[in-house]
Amino acid sequence: MTHIFKYRLRILLSDKITMFWTLVFPMVLAGLFSLAFAQLGAGERFAPIDTALVDSGGDEAFVSLMESLAQGDDRLFNLVRATESEALGLLAAGEVHGVIATGTPLTLTINEGGFAASILKSFVDSYLQSTAAVRRISADNPASVGRLAALLAEEREFLADRPLGRGTHNFMIIHYLSLLAMTCLLGGYVGMTEISAIEANLTHHAARVSLAPVHKLKVLAAGISAALLLQFSKLLLYFGFLVLILDVDFGSRTLLVILTILLCTLLGITFGAFVTALVRGSQGLKEGVVLAVSLAGASLAGMNVAELKYIVETYAPWLALINPAHHIADAFYALYYFDTYDRFVASAVGLVVFTVLFTCGTYYVVRRRAYVSL
Repeated sequence: MTHIFKYRLRILLSDKITMFWTLVFPMVLAGLFSLAFAQLGAGERFAPIDTALVDSGGDEAFVSLMESLAQGDDRLFNLVRATESEALGLLAAGEVHGVIATGTPLTLTINEGGFAASILKSFVDSYLQSTAAVRRISADNPASVGRLAALLAEEREFLADRPLGRGTHNFMIIHYLSLLAMTCLLGGYVGMTEISAIEANLTHHAARVSLAPVHKLKVLAAGISAALLLQFSKLLLYFGFLVLILDVDFGSRTLLVILTILLCTLLGITFGAFVTALVRGSQGLKEGVVLAVSLAGASLAGMNVAELKYIVETYAPWLALINPAHHIADAFYALYYFDTYDRFVASAVGLVVFTVLFTCGTYYVVRRRAYVSL
């Protein structure tokens, strides 16, 4: 059996087409994903709001507040001091989002709605409400003015920021996890090679193997072992590429992630073996089925559109249940994001069930197959 294992491993290493689909193609696709997502986060940064200030006098406190909020790297405003006519000209030209004029009353002029205009309105409304409250309290209880000023100067947090899970919420992680699921299922090409090596009606090599005085199950076990070692090594290399080169965060449970990769490797190999044993037809047809199922499954798991994963879970849970790529992506996502292991265990059980079904199905088909002549 050791002799068979060694030569099956050498044959798999020399298969350039399989090496491309199971290693090179996923790396290239992950690199393209990284380039596509590189600038998405930068577009979400807050940009200071261009604002014109018309100081008519009489409200030095407000002018001082505006100037303080227009300083520093994390400033709220890009402030322009101007006369009323100059400010309205800037607003009409679209160079500022709004014009604030001091006086009685304090006024805000905007040209059109939007995010910046909403912030300006909220800021002005908040200031007017605060000043009105101060005047009313000062009139009713002049002795409380000092304490009121101290309270207004004090910053209080009434909401506590508590993370929902372990990892940072990042919608882009779904794309990478579903891509990893597709890579695991593309390992079916390796399993396909092993079944083709013992099915006498597929290749001349398999016909000679069938005539050898070696039990077919022993040959298959040696081939699957070689395929498992090689494919697991390739997936670890791909995992390292994602983490070290593309800086994809898989969380801190590295050991469990590696064990999950091993389980997914076995799932992918048995999937390819099952397709090869079950589907009657040319080798090209079998390869097409493996590729189609891998791509379709990964797409439904969120590889192309992350929201599709949640749509499927919500409106077609049965489709998620029968999709191996969904269970693969979900297992890695549970390790990355959730504090408990409940969801991970459920996904891992799904992976084991698929692996057992594919293995038993392959054995059932292969052991009952006989040939009239070789």
